[in-house]
Amino acid sequence: MDWRRAAIILISSFIALNIILAVNLWVMERPVGEFILTQSQQKEIEDQLSKKGIRLAVGIPEKSLPQAFLEVGYKKVDRQKILENFFGKGAKPRIEKIQGGNSYTVGNQQLIIMDNGIITYFNKEDKGTGSLSSQEAEAEAFDFMKSRGGLPQEAVLNSITYDPETKSYLIEYVRNFDGFFVANSYIDILVSPSGVKNYYQSWLNIYGYRGKKKTVISPFTAIMRVASEKKDADSMVITEIKQGFYSKFYDAERWQAAPVWKIGLKNGDVFYVNAYTGELEQ
Repeated sequence: MDWRRAAIILISSFIALNIILAVNLWVMERPVGEFILTQSQQKEIEDQLSKKGIRLAVGIPEKSLPQAFLEVGYKKVDRQKILENFFGKGAKPRIEKIQGGNSYTVGNQQLIIMDNGIITYFNKEDKGTGSLSSQEAEAEAFDFMKSRGGLPQEAVLNSITYDPETKSYLIEYVRNFDGFFVANSYIDILVSPSGVKNYYQSWLNIYGYRGKKKTVISPFTAIMRVASEKKDADSMVITEIKQGFYSKFYDAERWQAAPVWKIGLKNGDVFYVNAYTGELEQ
């Protein structure tokens, strides 16, 4: 065995770990609200990530903000208004009671309104062929929303994903609160050359912060946590690093969403790392 080479690898790993630990100790010692890395500190850690095969296709946030828990809950909806928005006034849909809500059908269109306020829409009509650009798909989605009550004021375009098999685009809007994304409050719209085929809305009420704001872990710690879960971490390409909130859905009127770092990868995987504990939320 090449003991000298093994020693070099061990020392290099130890140095990289110390750098990351030093950053987190430095962060934790700062007053709440203060976490700003110098360019040299960022460069040093980026170099260490690169040596581990972790490539950054997006800039690392220069600073992170203290966060508290965020209280959220299901949003009650006006069923009659939603029916009119999707089917028009005077429409007489076929109504079917399903577990947790109602299904409404008019021709090739189906609308499902759950008791917790989640809305799903399907359009099974196939009236067009050809191709569609991402800009055209986004415009189609926006017009669809505009004619059905409008896009919520706090909605921010999160992603546009193309499926070459169906030639369709999945357009996702996510809720923004106080500059942070709220992962569980979102709208998905599937747009094909024949129009909007599917619409899904899970738009939550936000009741505000709960507890005191606390300093969060550094984005580098979140990245290394994700890397520890990936068998192919040596070829990991990071395309998104953001602060926000995430939680599971609960059978309750209100619950708390945890502060998280969102780490998105080039292969489409998304991880939410608890910004207090460093544990994976998903």
